[in-house]
Amino acid sequence: MSSTADIIHANIYDAIVEQRLPPGTKLGEESLCEVFGVSRTLIRRVLQRLANEHVVESRPHRGAFVARPSLEEAREVFEARRVLEAHVIDRLAGGRTAADAGRLRRHVAEEREAHAADDRRRLIRRSGEFHLLLAELASNRAIARFLRELVSRTSLIIAVYEAPGESCCSFGEHAEIIEALASGRAQVAEQAMRAHLLSIEQRLRLDRLPERTVDLQEVLAAGRRRSRFAARRAPAADVLAPGE
Repeated sequence: MSSTADIIHANIYDAIVEQRLPPGTKLGEESLCEVFGVSRTLIRRVLQRLANEHVVESRPHRGAFVARPSLEEAREVFEARRVLEAHVIDRLAGGRTAADAGRLRRHVAEEREAHAADDRRRLIRRSGEFHLLLAELASNRAIARFLRELVSRTSLIIAVYEAPGESCCSFGEHAEIIEALASGRAQVAEQAMRAHLLSIEQRLRLDRLPERTVDLQEVLAAGRRRSRFAARRAPAADVLAPGE
């Protein structure tokens, strides 16, 4: 059973990763207390947890804000992901199963559905979850934890630097990685992953810092309503915490 802090964390985390709360958004304690109906002590604990995950930054005497990655950090994150995810592919190549390939193909089908429905929020989430699913199937929980943080930070980087009209994660490239793995071409799959991550980075406009403001309370209140609706519709076993 999730605690109140876990539920609040999930709501804020999802809003950040799905780019509903853009980088630079102030996470005012008073506003968050009103949205969730809890004390400042609890909100501060949640914000500290998000700061530890590098999706929120605390500024002395100013409060907490959705993290705004620098150009240097953006390049470091992509470099780290290329190294880490190449290792994930290497681990998968030695222990893949038909069931694993089936799960990956179903996931890419969900990405296609989100794209066809022009559901950007769902596509962003599914694109990141593809990489987390690969790490899960590689059966290394430490790598999965590290990658979850890097995927979250990548979402922030895309929110800041994405060029207008671009979609920074391609389900077609995901499909190529799966088929290379399924056919036993480990080296091809690893090269495809490196090329995929490099392609995402190259499609970014790393010379721009756009500004976008939102109503914090409106975004989180809407997210809570959607979460409650989804929870009522989904079987209990299907309601997962972020990254599971």
